[in-house]
Amino acid sequence: MDIQGQGSLFLCCLLLGGGMGLVYDGMRLARRILPHGVWAVQIEDGLYWAAGALGGFEVLLKENHGEVRFFLLVAVFGGMGLYGTLASPLVMGVGEKVLKVIGKLVMLLLTIIFTPFRLVYLAFGRPVGNFVRFCGGKSKKHLQLCKVYVKIKKDTLRRDIRFLRR
Repeated sequence: MDIQGQGSLFLCCLLLGGGMGLVYDGMRLARRILPHGVWAVQIEDGLYWAAGALGGFEVLLKENHGEVRFFLLVAVFGGMGLYGTLASPLVMGVGEKVLKVIGKLVMLLLTIIFTPFRLVYLAFGRPVGNFVRFCGGKSKKHLQLCKVYVKIKKDTLRRDIRFLRR
């Protein structure tokens, strides 16, 4: 391979490292949306590095006939370092702002959807709840006064005893 081919391969590996950094920033943003446990983070990182290794091997296999050269590994890690130093703070800042805007839009949409249900609950929920509490408390007292409640309890007890004897 001539020097021009090696230079283009170096740039390709540099871009691969930058792309890996961008993917990892996407994973970091996803972790901020849905926090993960320690084990889940470790598994995600393992899958990330396995996919990165497969991607790097794919580039080396196609472009360099499978030969691993030290300067290509330096290019991948250099691309990751350059991305992490120069672009990652910008990407994370913009990503967090975009996530905040998306979160606010989702909350607005949910508010629009659930407002009619909330209004119905506010209009009828309290009166219906008060009526149920009023009737519930009074009906038990009326049944006890009429001795119907005691009869119901007595019949239930007899049925349970018959069931247990079987």
